[in-house]
Amino acid sequence: MAHTPDTDTENALSLMGGNSCRPEISILMATYNGMKYLPEQLASLKAQTYSNWVLYVQDDLSTDGTADYLRAEAAQDTRIKLLPNNEKLGAMKNFMTLLSAVDAQYYMFCDQDDVWLPAKIEKTFACLENVEAKCGTNLPLVVHTDLSVVDADLKQIAPSFWEMSRINPALLTTFAEQAGHNLVTGCTMMFNRAARNASLAFSDETLMHDVWVLLCSLKQGGRVVDVPEPLILYRQHGKNTLGAHDLRYNYFMKRFMSLKSVLKENRSNYRMLKSVGYGNIFKYIYYKLKYYVLYKKG
Repeated sequence: MAHTPDTDTENALSLMGGNSCRPEISILMATYNGMKYLPEQLASLKAQTYSNWVLYVQDDLSTDGTADYLRAEAAQDTRIKLLPNNEKLGAMKNFMTLLSAVDAQYYMFCDQDDVWLPAKIEKTFACLENVEAKCGTNLPLVVHTDLSVVDADLKQIAPSFWEMSRINPALLTTFAEQAGHNLVTGCTMMFNRAARNASLAFSDETLMHDVWVLLCSLKQGGRVVDVPEPLILYRQHGKNTLGAHDLRYNYFMKRFMSLKSVLKENRSNYRMLKSVGYGNIFKYIYYKLKYYVLYKKG
């Protein structure tokens, strides 16, 4: 009779990295002058309990030795692949061209300056597998997690990015609801091939890769599912392309004090929404106000 490994044995094998028979996860990283924090991030990927991943990196013409460092890392770890790039792209186009170049079953976005907690891939993929079992593989599916916000030295600023940013995933599950509030942080995302295929045709109005993938997936009838656990140390160091803003206290006063930037942000966001057929401006305003009221209630 064939021996069937028990749960403890399977867990032990997973922790030892013995999960190469599991589906391969393609991790996409866009880098630019990342040498200060990049070694820590790569170390956190190598420490993942889920070891069957491949890291695809595209460097945006760094001048600090980032590309040379990545080439050296790739020579030592075959899971690291450096894609060629000869033009300055910026963060969004860097990620989106990476997404277009890599054909895979499952994807994750990865920033160069964070630290992934050891079970990040394992727990996120377990959630995605469960959703796929219910919905099938042809539906665009996106899973995301909470984050722990830390400073440049990894000292905690806030245990929950969702709380810090006034995010309640339960209130933002449809295309109409999500469009007014950027729910998902790219470095926490995992999504399937159907979500990737739905979002490849990005436009000049696309603000960032993460919100674009989410919006296009929901527009195609896909689902977004949350893992209510911080699985990443989200580093804030003053040079982030996008960062965390503490909105827990005096929310409306802070928004009023930065009214000019708030209006500019919303105009840009609505132009992007129009490019995916969202609807008129009144719909956008309605769902923004609805979220504020529901969040306040509870």
